[in-house]
Amino acid sequence: MANVAHIDLLAERVSASARKFIVITAVAGMGKSLLLRKLSKAFDVPVCTTPEADGTATGRAFLWDIPSRAETIAFDEAIFERFERVVIARRPETDVPGIERLIVHGEALFLDDHDLLLPERDPARRYQCGWPVLHGVDLEDPARRHQFKAYIGFEILRPLTAMQLATLWRMFNGHAIAGSAAELPFLPFVERTAEGILSACASGELRGIVREAANEEIGRRMERFEAATPLARALHQSGHTEKAISALQSAGMEEPAVRLFAEAGGVFYIHIDGPDAYARVLSGFSPEISADNETVVIANAMRALKFGETGRAKKLIADRFGRQSLDPMAVFASVAPYSLSFKGFRLVMMIYEDIVITDAMFERLYDYLDELPLEAALLRGSFYNAVLEFYIRQRRFNEAEMAAAQAFSSYRAAGVPLLVFYICVHQAVIRLLSGDATGAGSRIAEARRHMAEVGFESPADARILRLIEACHAYEDGRPQVLIAFINHEFDTFSQAETWPSLVEFALHYGSQALSEHFSTLSALGFLDRWRLHQTHDRQLRFMIEIRAALVMQNGNRWNDAAATLSAMQMRINRTWVEAALDDLARLSMHDEIEVAFAWLRQIVHERPDRAYLDRQISAMIANERVTGRQRRALQIWLAFVLKRTGRATEARAVLQRMFDDAARTGTIAPLQEERRFLGELMGDSRIEGFVSAAGPARRIMKRLSETGIKGRTIEQESGLSRREVRILLMICEGASNKFIAGRLGISESTVKFHLTNLYRKLGCTRRREAIAVARARNWLH
Repeated sequence: MANVAHIDLLAERVSASARKFIVITAVAGMGKSLLLRKLSKAFDVPVCTTPEADGTATGRAFLWDIPSRAETIAFDEAIFERFERVVIARRPETDVPGIERLIVHGEALFLDDHDLLLPERDPARRYQCGWPVLHGVDLEDPARRHQFKAYIGFEILRPLTAMQLATLWRMFNGHAIAGSAAELPFLPFVERTAEGILSACASGELRGIVREAANEEIGRRMERFEAATPLARALHQSGHTEKAISALQSAGMEEPAVRLFAEAGGVFYIHIDGPDAYARVLSGFSPEISADNETVVIANAMRALKFGETGRAKKLIADRFGRQSLDPMAVFASVAPYSLSFKGFRLVMMIYEDIVITDAMFERLYDYLDELPLEAALLRGSFYNAVLEFYIRQRRFNEAEMAAAQAFSSYRAAGVPLLVFYICVHQAVIRLLSGDATGAGSRIAEARRHMAEVGFESPADARILRLIEACHAYEDGRPQVLIAFINHEFDTFSQAETWPSLVEFALHYGSQALSEHFSTLSALGFLDRWRLHQTHDRQLRFMIEIRAALVMQNGNRWNDAAATLSAMQMRINRTWVEAALDDLARLSMHDEIEVAFAWLRQIVHERPDRAYLDRQISAMIANERVTGRQRRALQIWLAFVLKRTGRATEARAVLQRMFDDAARTGTIAPLQEERRFLGELMGDSRIEGFVSAAGPARRIMKRLSETGIKGRTIEQESGLSRREVRILLMICEGASNKFIAGRLGISESTVKFHLTNLYRKLGCTRRREAIAVARARNWLH
């Protein structure tokens, strides 16, 4: 209550003064208005707050609180002759001709900032009687709370410029308070009272009242168009775009709100202020604007894509721009009547559509790039981001790396860390698909740094980062990280917005981890769960089927794998692969390479001694579109075929190169998946001794053994011949004697002969018991 007592003392000093005129000159917030209200009660007269003195006023005293917006005030002593006391409060910048003469000649009592400061023991810590004098008020009392808010609004906020009000609003809405006095140079008293004001206002209740007052002042200004526009722009420039747009929307000024939304990024605003702010802004537009305005329609379509609702995004676009806007070739035609912004969004939407990008389409897309101004950093970055995705799908990694570098540069120039994060994630995916775990690690670290710069919560993007980190950990021999992600975060991840290249990435690593560390059934169940979420996307369904076939092969369900591959209606089938040679090196379509890869693996298992098989594998290795992971698998198959055909020396050389490359790039996951072939190779003491003589190969082999790669084959563990193992696996899949005979090219009686031998070696008498032994010994993963 000392502050209130000090005001009372000042009021008594003014009342007891022998001088008729009292002039109070002080900056905003020093307590002038509060002192006048005290005097108003003492003299029982109102306070005049108009720019001109009220000539009709009556009473013992005249109290005049000159408004801050007044620059020069006319002073006529004749008006005040009938009053005993005249108290005039003004700011230093307000000129009142005639007052200065009274002050100089001592005819007026002059009070300034110094007089209004509250004396304390430490002269360095003195506080004015304005804003801080109310810190001690009972905020539980609704009336006092209202008075405090009214005081803040009228005395502190109303005189501020648009930018000053925006800065103050920013401070009281989630930004630092303590130590932020430097952000308020427009409040002159802050230098003296920063610690007191800012510390007090850091408290939740007081801070809330100031926030309410600021919101009310913003609402008041938004009622006038001439004040609304500069205030909205100031809020935007101070970093509160959402508040600026929502204020305009609340005031019914939708056109300015749309213009400000477009200036703030439009469709890219979701990456700048986050999905929650993006959703709130879009929901604030009327149905008419939402259905007709190009910027808002595109933004709503982008929001649909982020929710995985590609069909809804297409409908919004078709309703606004016509059905022809769904045809990319029409949109990117040279005479197409679409804006650059719409073309940019249409390109992004192609990422989520079931579209194969042809060379002709790439030409049109690059024509669009030529139309973009050099300073359009977001649009240029968006272009490179989209073509980057297309290049990754087509396994054109060199072009993808160049597009990533361009996108990274553009997004950095635009100053949007979340978009830079996306590019780093893409680069990490490229390196992992290329079999370069070491290079992927540096890009993941960079992605993590840029994610930390994002100024809002983005759970979906944080989840993507955790997936990439988990896959990298898997390459490093730490499968538990990826298993935990699959168990705890898979469902949320699969239902959110995902890029096709990232989905394929998740399919591959997830199914491999479950197959290796749990069972084939759990891996196939994982793929089935993806089917539920990707029922309409042909490319993703194809990826799922290919992965299912490879998982079956890994689990020694080779007949089921062959049936799955045969059911895929494609030009590339088993017959084509068996007859192909140099054509394998020329395959360029991603889907065709994947099918050829799976069929070639099947053939290596079934007929490793087939003529020219080594040349076919070598041709596939030479294919530029084969990933680094696939190339390592192909090298293992080649070594396997060479060993089976009696060329152990060549097999050792191939394996040596493969291990050296794996050690250089820190990649072991492709080797784990080829345990069926690698286990037999390393079970040969001549090959194992030669390969392990080199340090890099020895380190890789140690890591493989730590992650569960078997050092012994089924043949070595069981004592069965290769033919008997083959027959055992086939009966485990339910194959009849007739089917086995046809597949192996032998008679049914020969099949029965082999069955008799394997029953004897396993200690069985019938088929069911042999299957039980195979399962018990984990030969069927």
